[in-house]
Amino acid sequence: MQRKLTHYTGGHVEARNRDLKDWVSAVGRGQVQLPRFQRFEAWSYGQIASLLESVLNELPVGSMFILEVEGEPPFKHRAINGVTVPEGARVSELLLDGQQRLTALWKSLTGGYQDRDYFVSFNERTDYDGIAVQSVKISHKQGRKYPLWTNNPTELIKRGYVPVQLLLPGEETAQQVMDWVKQACADTPNDVLEHVVRINSWRARFSSFNIPFLSLPTSTSRAQVLEVFTRINTGFTPLSIFDIITADIEQEIGESLHDLLESLNGRVPGMARYGDVQDIVLRTAALMQDKTPDRPSILELDWKKLVDHWAEMVRGAEEAVKFLESEKVLDAQRLPTFTVLPALITLWSYAAELSGDKLGEARTLLRKFLWRGFFTERYESSAHTAVIHDVRELRKSIRDGIDGKPPIFESELPKKQELLEAGWPKKKDRLARAILLVSLKGGATDLADGGEIQVASAGQREYHHIFPEAYLRNQKSEQVANLALNCALITWKTNRTIRDKEPLVYMRDRADASSLGDEEILFRLKSHSIPELPLRENNYEEFLSQRADLVEAAMQALASGRPWSP
Repeated sequence: MQRKLTHYTGGHVEARNRDLKDWVSAVGRGQVQLPRFQRFEAWSYGQIASLLESVLNELPVGSMFILEVEGEPPFKHRAINGVTVPEGARVSELLLDGQQRLTALWKSLTGGYQDRDYFVSFNERTDYDGIAVQSVKISHKQGRKYPLWTNNPTELIKRGYVPVQLLLPGEETAQQVMDWVKQACADTPNDVLEHVVRINSWRARFSSFNIPFLSLPTSTSRAQVLEVFTRINTGFTPLSIFDIITADIEQEIGESLHDLLESLNGRVPGMARYGDVQDIVLRTAALMQDKTPDRPSILELDWKKLVDHWAEMVRGAEEAVKFLESEKVLDAQRLPTFTVLPALITLWSYAAELSGDKLGEARTLLRKFLWRGFFTERYESSAHTAVIHDVRELRKSIRDGIDGKPPIFESELPKKQELLEAGWPKKKDRLARAILLVSLKGGATDLADGGEIQVASAGQREYHHIFPEAYLRNQKSEQVANLALNCALITWKTNRTIRDKEPLVYMRDRADASSLGDEEILFRLKSHSIPELPLRENNYEEFLSQRADLVEAAMQALASGRPWSP
């Protein structure tokens, strides 16, 4: 019986039934194998015993998920652990979900665990009064297997144990059952008959046990297969696209992508501060090969080109990190949008070859690109398509010396009212984080200790309400406190010192505590683009308005590619 569940491009998912004997047969013949991006077996001995008990007691064990294969499989593949695939075997199915269960069944039924044997017990019961399975730790010394009784049928019968291997479906094991029982019972007819009947009843349960499966048709694209695989494996550590392709790369070109990444991390250790380096590298490779930086494009990358141009990517990463640090974009927690990162590395891989005026022009273009990416809505939707268009046009200007016209340069910057309404930058709010970066661009000098924000100190800074929430509540203000314009990054010590004091009070405290006077306090405020007068007057509404003006002026300069400092 087949039942259509849902539809995909070019086919549909089907639900089918398959007996355990047919699963075991297909696995042994090498017809069912694993895509190489699957992780290896990870089940505990307890989980394996529990699975065997479920089969014996005819309890459900869940369904499998396979991809049908015709001809050459779409992914590099490997046999299920413990299986010796016959020469000339042809893969007809790739197992997307169910590896742990099939591996456990195959290895326990074929005696594939070197340090563990499994036995059905006819004297013990499970917590739910079902047939129990016990696992026994095995060791090997001088060619002998210990405990010795695990090799002795007579001793096993005395203990009430039957090896799980005897339940493997097939005619060959049917004869083994008879031979084993005769040896165990010393040819006592009544005992032989009793145990043969019992064991054969268990064998019948194993043989006919139904393990249903869902199948994807051969017409399913690689991208769709990986999307399905990712969705059905959400209960474990998510499998990244890097995990999926690394085996293909190593087999195809003989290079270890892990080794390449280690070399990149050694040369550019700062890259890891901005996100998952694996993801950054693959999306950069897509842009360098003139592809959209999305999963389908990454799966179709030319891996030889990636290796051939690895040195340019590393050079681009080095320059991109230095550029980001100079613009005071210090880490992922303060990054308004990830989309700009692979683009910057790609473009700096070209700009790194320049010098003099040409390098200055490229830096101006890249500053303009970076800050427009932060402040405009260009990458809010369809980001992959948008960024490839921008990179192509910027590449014309930087690498080819042609006047490119990236669409992002025509994107509209936010108005003052939008700046006033931007939320709290600790959240993943693009505009709020862009506003915070303006204060970091000025050095964001701590209001108490005077230390300038740096890469090493950014993670230790705290998000501080310049006008505290408690103060605004006491003033019965209806203004919202959690706004980007009301935020400053300061040290935790300063944050504890200021606490919920009104601005006039804590600024007076800072002046009294410092022997450098008001000028130093004014300098620290300016480094955050904080207007002094409304702060001293405790005027929140005017403070927001004036700070919005300062941020807007900075935004206009930076989004035009000009250097800016408060």
